[in-house]
Amino acid sequence: LVGAVSGECGGVPTLTYTPPLTFPDRRSAVVWEGDGPALTDGSTVLLDLLAQDASDGSSVMNTHDTLPEVYTFDETILGPSLYDLLDGHRAGARLLLTETSNSTPLVLVVDVLAGRAAGEPVPNDDAALPTVTLGTDGAPTVTVPQDTAPPGSVVVRTLVRGDRDQVTDGQTVIVQYTAVAWSTGEIIDTTWSRGRTPFVTLVGDSKPVAAWNQGLIEQRVGSQVLIVAPPSAAYGGTASPWADETVVYVVDILHASTLVAPDAEKQDSDEATDESDDDSK
Repeated sequence: LVGAVSGECGGVPTLTYTPPLTFPDRRSAVVWEGDGPALTDGSTVLLDLLAQDASDGSSVMNTHDTLPEVYTFDETILGPSLYDLLDGHRAGARLLLTETSNSTPLVLVVDVLAGRAAGEPVPNDDAALPTVTLGTDGAPTVTVPQDTAPPGSVVVRTLVRGDRDQVTDGQTVIVQYTAVAWSTGEIIDTTWSRGRTPFVTLVGDSKPVAAWNQGLIEQRVGSQVLIVAPPSAAYGGTASPWADETVVYVVDILHASTLVAPDAEKQDSDEATDESDDDSK
């Protein structure tokens, strides 16, 4: 069925076949290989899934209409079938699985998206700004320069330049991030800690914090961005214990999409942001 899968990289796949089909055994194939970060046990992976019932061609699942599913690359979480399909591949791959599940013949197309920034590193040689080093899993360690006053306005530096679509105002984004206090170097919050998942939020209209609008909008998906935010562009004026703190953010942009019409999105934005705030802010 590999020849039945069409569509460009980054787009929605199309399946063309004549139902009904039956699958007496499980088979998998590579539509194309990826060239992004390798999937390693315990790493975060985003999957766009398109599944159809091959008995009649009806849709079973299509995350391209919503948001990718976020998983930890772990057999107990993914299940043996999906884990085996993904094992040994890299982000950017498009994979095909056919099998019979609960008497239903399923065709599944899986697009593998990176759970960390993936692109061209951009050196940061400004000694007045924090330095960022990455662990093997992509988690950043932020070192604030000693005896250096924080900037008085928002500073943005691209640390990794992605090559996918640009983030636009009002989109829903999925990110990994770490927030650090300039004065102490203390981690305020991070999605990279065990048990956490990437953060989903709207960007635009000062959501989730004002500095993110300046730092993320027009950046390309796949990028990693350093954002230094003075209190007025971070948590100033709120009840946060960090209200008077300059905050350093390192944000990996994993995905960006517009889920609904702009007018509806504007009406729903406050509710969506309130839900996001419960997770991280």
